[in-house]
Amino acid sequence: MRVQRNDSEPEAGLVRELLRTYHWMLVVLAFSLVISGVTVGYHLLVAQPHHERHVGLAFEMRNSRIGVLEQSAALRGWLATDDDTFLADFSAAGEGADRALGRVVRGVSGDSTSGLTDAVVRVATTRTAWNDWAVGVIDKDLAATPDRAVIRDELGTGRDLLNEFLDANNESAELMFEERQVTLGHMRQSLLGGFLVYVVVLIAAAVSFVRQRRAVDREVVTPIKGLLHTIERLQTGELGARSAPSDVYELDQIGNALAGLASSLDAARRDAKTRECRLATLATGFETVTRVGREISGSLSVRYVASTVTSAASDLTGGPTALWVRGEDRTFRAVSRSDDPHGVTPPAELRPSEAVAVAAAEARTATGEDHRAYPLVLAGMVVSVLEAPNTDIDPDTEQVLEVLLSTAAAALESANLHSAAKELADVDALTRLPNRRRFDVDMEAEWDRSRRYGRPLSMIMLDLDHFKATNDEHGHVYGDEVLRATTSALTQVMRTSDTAYRYGGEEFAILLRETGLDDAQAVAERLRATVAAVEGTRPGVRVTASLGVAERVSAMAHHTELVAKADTALYAAKSRGRDRVVMADG
Repeated sequence: MRVQRNDSEPEAGLVRELLRTYHWMLVVLAFSLVISGVTVGYHLLVAQPHHERHVGLAFEMRNSRIGVLEQSAALRGWLATDDDTFLADFSAAGEGADRALGRVVRGVSGDSTSGLTDAVVRVATTRTAWNDWAVGVIDKDLAATPDRAVIRDELGTGRDLLNEFLDANNESAELMFEERQVTLGHMRQSLLGGFLVYVVVLIAAAVSFVRQRRAVDREVVTPIKGLLHTIERLQTGELGARSAPSDVYELDQIGNALAGLASSLDAARRDAKTRECRLATLATGFETVTRVGREISGSLSVRYVASTVTSAASDLTGGPTALWVRGEDRTFRAVSRSDDPHGVTPPAELRPSEAVAVAAAEARTATGEDHRAYPLVLAGMVVSVLEAPNTDIDPDTEQVLEVLLSTAAAALESANLHSAAKELADVDALTRLPNRRRFDVDMEAEWDRSRRYGRPLSMIMLDLDHFKATNDEHGHVYGDEVLRATTSALTQVMRTSDTAYRYGGEEFAILLRETGLDDAQAVAERLRATVAAVEGTRPGVRVTASLGVAERVSAMAHHTELVAKADTALYAAKSRGRDRVVMADG
């Protein structure tokens, strides 16, 4: 006879042990959260901003160096040719250098590292000294001076001032790198400290859990095993089996409930037999729907979604199926048939049956002489129609098929929208080349692959010469014609492994995979000659291009450095007379 207890008895056994374990887990979790919060807070609020600040300052210091070097090159070009266009380049480069140096000065203001502040001040001082000298040379109009000795003396003075600036620039960059390394060291120490604290907490938790495990074995596990043995006897058909009383109130209550359930088990068995066949059919059908939904939910390919749906629908209906999808012109075309070989697209001239046309027009299931058409409706619009054989289908299968088509409608529309959006996002509308956005994605992927496997990677920056003048003289319509003709010429002579992008305006970027600097130079010369051979529709208009070539080297930390190298080489090609190829310095 079972021992009966009322609800007023104190909690014992299972509840007590579970509460004890729960409270201890809360303590461990809270302590772990505190440790994580402190560690993550230090990294996010202190170390990471400090690290990013010094990286940004180093980048701006590099920009100031590049700007001053570009100023120097422009000044020498002016002295050599007396061409005032070099003075415009001189001013633009100087503004860029001053902006970059200004950001560095603002960035180190209030810095606790006096050495870095002094070094930046020295950079600014030497930059000012060199700039004053350069402005003085321009004010003296030395480019028109016939006495080259005077120019040599002035250039010697400028070279000394420039070297002082470059030395100060390098010193500041080294100090910024040292500060970055110190910050990284602190971050490593904080991670190690957090790890050690975690280890201590885990050891303490493990000791406590071992002790609680023994108590649970004694007070909970043994009674549960007895209860499970009773359940096994009931499962074998011994409906009179009962569990023995225990000291665990909850388990005794479960035993009483099992005794009540045993009396109705026989009746449940009889009912289960009558439902078994139907449930098996539904289970198989909905398993198919679940599998198909999982496969197509993340797919962005209309063909893959259609093929998966027609195959699953064929399994449900027991005959060949076809899927008709609405196009942009609102006509329906067959994109997949279940009885076609894998990868084969239905013929374009295939026309929908009358049942398909009715289902598409009236958004309802339509039955023809040989086929039945099921519309796939999304937001009140028929996006597709499934054509299946006109056979007898039981209501359960019909219900499963409706769920399948409801899932497929959303997946098909999503794939259609993705295809349209991807076309707009990645392709330049005028030249039909991949655009700047696609270049950034491809460059980052190729950069990672080149660095990981040690493979060569080069790029070319190509800019059409005097394109603005062509636009101003002949109009933008003719300028667009030149861009399209240039694009056609480039794509005809490029290697299959290379990719051209419209980088912006009249500037193109060419990504050269598995290509070293020597091969990249040969490709660039071929592209330059190809552009020079482009013939416009206006007589007397000649199309030429300047090209800068650069290769990834191990010293580069980011793919933007490779782009900057190629861009600098392009600028040099412009400065040296255009219609030429210039290789970036190593």
